[in-house]
Amino acid sequence: MKQWQKIVGIIFGAIFILLLVALYIIGTKMGFSVKQHRESEQSEIVARVESYINKNGRLPASLSELGFEQTPGLYCYKVNSLNLIRTDFSNNEYILEWWDQNHKIWQYSSEERKWYDEVYFEFEPPINIDTIRGIFNAYYASRNNMRIVIDSLKSNDDIISILDCDIELKADSSAYLRYFTADTLQMEGWVTFYPNTLPEYLKEFGTWKYYDGQGNCYRKFWNYKQNGKLIYEADR
Repeated sequence: MKQWQKIVGIIFGAIFILLLVALYIIGTKMGFSVKQHRESEQSEIVARVESYINKNGRLPASLSELGFEQTPGLYCYKVNSLNLIRTDFSNNEYILEWWDQNHKIWQYSSEERKWYDEVYFEFEPPINIDTIRGIFNAYYASRNNMRIVIDSLKSNDDIISILDCDIELKADSSAYLRYFTADTLQMEGWVTFYPNTLPEYLKEFGTWKYYDGQGNCYRKFWNYKQNGKLIYEADR
């Protein structure tokens, strides 16, 4: 092998090693950053629950009382999902469940003041699993072939929607909507909205009904504020 070929081989080998080292350092820093972000968010959530208990002397009946936005099954905080399970009302003890966007779950025990990176505590679902499935199937069904029938359109004077990250929004209109796929009613209920954005922006409030196409109806209450007061159903 010629001398210049050896030199080129050494150079490329050195570059490859440096590239591997750089990728390792970047990966380590990114992993550390993700961990920091997760721990910071989890600490924020625990602090908000504890602050509520200290102020009111009880656990929140709904995470909407802490300003968390509802989703069809759980609550949302900074795009991640969470749930609060009351384990001892008399001592204000609870378990927090927190999911990231990859569906990885952590659990926090208020009694032990510790986060677990696994399902350490087993609980029954808050509502019947068939109800959860029925609501999810209707809520996340494709909207491409769905039509909306608007009923009871009126101006919104006092309904305030609770959005993620402590944002509250008072849209200027409200309406009762019915969603149909072909001639089959899929879901119905009240929303607040801005007329120039219908149907791009809609926010549910009050009681909604979801249908599975087999004659079964599933009910969900979407929390909201009215005249400054939180209107909610306690988490089950």
